[in-house]
Amino acid sequence: MEIYRTLEKIDGRPPVVLAIGSFDGLHMGHRKILEKVREEADRRGVKSMIITFAPTPREVLSGQKEIALMKPEEKSDAIRTMGIELICMKRFDLSFASLTPDIFLKRLLTYLNLKAIVAGPDHSIGKGEEGGIEYLKRKGKKLGFDVIVVPKARYKDMEVSSQLIRKTLKTGKIDDVNDMLGYAYRISGTVIPGLQRGRTLGYPTLNIQPDLVNCMIPAFGVYCVSVMLGGENMPGICNIGFRPTFVEDHLSMEVHVFDRDLEHQYGKPVEIRFKHYVREERKFENKNALIEQIKKDIEICKKN
Repeated sequence: MEIYRTLEKIDGRPPVVLAIGSFDGLHMGHRKILEKVREEADRRGVKSMIITFAPTPREVLSGQKEIALMKPEEKSDAIRTMGIELICMKRFDLSFASLTPDIFLKRLLTYLNLKAIVAGPDHSIGKGEEGGIEYLKRKGKKLGFDVIVVPKARYKDMEVSSQLIRKTLKTGKIDDVNDMLGYAYRISGTVIPGLQRGRTLGYPTLNIQPDLVNCMIPAFGVYCVSVMLGGENMPGICNIGFRPTFVEDHLSMEVHVFDRDLEHQYGKPVEIRFKHYVREERKFENKNALIEQIKKDIEICKKN
């Protein structure tokens, strides 16, 4: 796969089947579009191509910070695994957002021999609402490219979207999140020193400093997870919250890896993949009550 930062860097005006969008999280709806891009490109004997954005248009146009569901490098890796041949990782800003549909389309056609655009039914290019599907179909007939509309993906009678996934993450319903994504939601971070409290309870933990710039934190609670550390994928259990039993006032994310005592991991990168929600975070009367609950939580996780 070839990766570009701007269309101007692409040589030779290659013939392409194209999809355009943020593709935040690359969820099941996005994957339907990418699969259609690849299928159409193969059928026509041309290149498959994606133009994607960071930050998201919603963040730029609203002026409010929106944490992506997936880091840019994770997104490009995922697109690569789907067999897409060309990707343009375009920075989205107010200048780009101000382009009219005609100017944006002209720019596309200057650098690409556009054979088809694949899009969802509510897709639009350029400033405002003028560059929707009907506009693209009119322009396609005139300029010689097809417009292929892919229906929205649905989950439990809801249209799948990145915004719906964000809302679901905040409820802790990680199974639903994973079903909509098509893979386990993950958070990257760094192992940091903790208070060694888990070790005194008999369940040593890795304390994680999550990369808050690039990931959303699920609802506070206990989760079955897998831990990617040092090239190993290990099953474990994760607690997110404020550890109310010990009256702490700062967010913590700690992971106990089953049947392993992982010492001297400080400063190492780690990735937590969330598999199932176990329970909400709650305060226990004493340390022994907490230990008994941890045993039950681990039993649940080991069965999943």
